[in-house]
Amino acid sequence: RPQTPALCLVRRKVKILIADKVHPSAISGLENLGHEVTLNPACTSNELHKYLTGVEVLVVRSTRVVAETISKANSLELIIRAGAGTDTIDVEAASSQGIYVCNIPGKNAVAVAELTFGLLLAIDRRIADGVIDLREGIWNKKLYSKAEGLQGKTMGIIGLGDIGLSVAQRAKAFGINVIGERKSGRTPPVEQKIRQIGIKLVDTKEDLVSQSNIVSVHVPYNNETHALINRDLLQYFMDDAILINTSRGEIVDEEALLEAINQRGLKAGLDVFRDEPPKGEGSFRSELASNLSVVGSHHIGASTTQASKAISQGILDAITSFEQGSPLNCVNQSPAGDGTSQVRVRHLDRVGVLASVLSSLRAAELNVQYMDNKVFAGKNAAVSTIEVAGNIPSDLYENLLSLDNVLGVSLLDQRNAKSV
Repeated sequence: RPQTPALCLVRRKVKILIADKVHPSAISGLENLGHEVTLNPACTSNELHKYLTGVEVLVVRSTRVVAETISKANSLELIIRAGAGTDTIDVEAASSQGIYVCNIPGKNAVAVAELTFGLLLAIDRRIADGVIDLREGIWNKKLYSKAEGLQGKTMGIIGLGDIGLSVAQRAKAFGINVIGERKSGRTPPVEQKIRQIGIKLVDTKEDLVSQSNIVSVHVPYNNETHALINRDLLQYFMDDAILINTSRGEIVDEEALLEAINQRGLKAGLDVFRDEPPKGEGSFRSELASNLSVVGSHHIGASTTQASKAISQGILDAITSFEQGSPLNCVNQSPAGDGTSQVRVRHLDRVGVLASVLSSLRAAELNVQYMDNKVFAGKNAAVSTIEVAGNIPSDLYENLLSLDNVLGVSLLDQRNAKSV
């Protein structure tokens, strides 16, 4: 006699385009999960739309994703930035199309912190110039023996996120005093870490830079941080101070920094510049990068094997969480609590109950912003919490309570609160 086939859940195959170089473990890991992966690190931002037909997930690192590209994508549901910042993605355009944008924060913090100190040591000990002389057969111990040293100096860190805190930990190991800017809204774990490291907080950026021999910048690029290091703020820098920037080139007003270097003896260690080449190789002309008081690198802060492997795992985690309906580190999803009112319904766990509730909300012209349904042990009853936008009508409470299999209703808004 025929056997009844066993019920099994089959993982959905997701079509993924990776438009930048990533560690091979990301590709093999996604393929092992059954996904269809296309790797095209050579495509430019202008060409990207040509390769998005049928693509559900786009992974980028440095390739820009502009509004026009997003509008031409016919199946796109998720954009992953394989790093912390999302300034290379038009998040607003993605939000308007209902496309998740997720980042992978914290995975490259140690790598960027390590480069920060590479740049700092290179400036203090003139390592780059010394290497050039040695390669040209020049020995000049007299010149390169002159160095200030770092112990006892003060470093002001602008941006105490994952990277800034990693820099602070390493600065303490060098015997450097660390100060940061006092900010509201930091989470308790971050506040605790600031205290544990021993970071002194000051009230303003002007206070910070005026007390710092070294200023290290670790902030995301956005409208608020554009030209953050500008002519006005540079006036408060100590003469002969060192500026380190491993975040984004647009955060620094390069003309103003050049003036401060030439007129007041500032030095700079820069991993990022304005108008960088869009891809990994190309010609690059920069008056700032060629200045003798600047030690530069090629936007390589996150480019270590350790960081690449960690980011690859982050890509896998982001896509797996997307499959499960809760995208990890989503930057454009309104948080729970964003609705103007809350509807809480206790109900029997029966087919059609929530459909009836949502129909009642629709009739009341309440737009659902967030919904969560939790089933109790025994799977007999559940409670649904629904956040809505709009004014709750006076008869909604009775309407919901009269529905089949509804056990109780709570309505919470600015005008009243009823519960049963």
